[in-house]
Amino acid sequence: MYYRLIPILITVTLFTGVLGAKDIPGSKDHPLVKRYKDSEIRGYDMQKYGELTLPLGKAVLNGSVEYAKKERVEGRLTRLLYLVPDDRATLEVYKNYEEELRKGGFEPLFECRGDDECGRLFHQAIWSQERALHNVKYLEMVFNTPEDQRLMVAKRSGEAGDVYTVLYVAKNASSVPDWAKKRVTVLFEVLETAKMEQNMVTVSAEKMSREISTSGHIALYGIYFDTDKADIKPESHPLLSEIAKLLGSDPALSLYIVGHTDNTGSFAHNEQLSRKRAESVVKYLVSKEKIDAKRLKGYGVGPLAPVASNDTEEGRAKNRRVELIKQ
Repeated sequence: MYYRLIPILITVTLFTGVLGAKDIPGSKDHPLVKRYKDSEIRGYDMQKYGELTLPLGKAVLNGSVEYAKKERVEGRLTRLLYLVPDDRATLEVYKNYEEELRKGGFEPLFECRGDDECGRLFHQAIWSQERALHNVKYLEMVFNTPEDQRLMVAKRSGEAGDVYTVLYVAKNASSVPDWAKKRVTVLFEVLETAKMEQNMVTVSAEKMSREISTSGHIALYGIYFDTDKADIKPESHPLLSEIAKLLGSDPALSLYIVGHTDNTGSFAHNEQLSRKRAESVVKYLVSKEKIDAKRLKGYGVGPLAPVASNDTEEGRAKNRRVELIKQ
């Protein structure tokens, strides 16, 4: 019994909800998990609706560094980078967070430690998440040379939806940036699944016709797919019906259906995903709306034609689209 009480006593002692004196402006702890005692928030980002990549396998080199297995989830996203007091060890910090998550009902999906389990280049894959944080100069250098890296991806299910967490703890073995020199840092991400607010007004067939007549194409944002899949969601049907009306009103019109993605992940994967999504739209219009298949051709260009910067979630959202182009 005494042995089982030890982690609980450590957690009570070393976790706190008190804000640090050096927290960056506008930052705050996530309400589900308190911070490690005397830590400071040095990076922070919160999105009402964002996308999080869950590392579910070690990092591998496949043209670029990526996870051998991964899953993308969408919802309310919070990212925090904590700087831990300089007299604490990576294992101690990790175990406290692990205990806190388990007490909160989270179950591990994937865990790793060190280069052998996580992959020698794992820290490079983590950079993409780290870069999304703001307000900190040289932030991307915190995990440039990590020591004793540890990762835990966990999930908690409930009536209100699933909650995912990604916990990455490592010691910065470098002397830069100076504020993180030889210090343990914690990258903690929380995604609460939630249905995206449908704020896009369905584009009418008439507007599509005018735009195509003027510029030869139109970008559409009302066709929705499951994350990292080509399955069309039911909320896409109104816009697809308008495309069918467009084609019905002009029997001479033929269209290229072109899928676009952001640059998250490998190029080959995005090109394939965009093509499959375009082909799903063609298949729907032919099978459900009875459009002649000869009038439609589906293609995918992945991230090759961005309309905004991929450095922000807002820009990436604009780049994920389907375009109608007159043949």
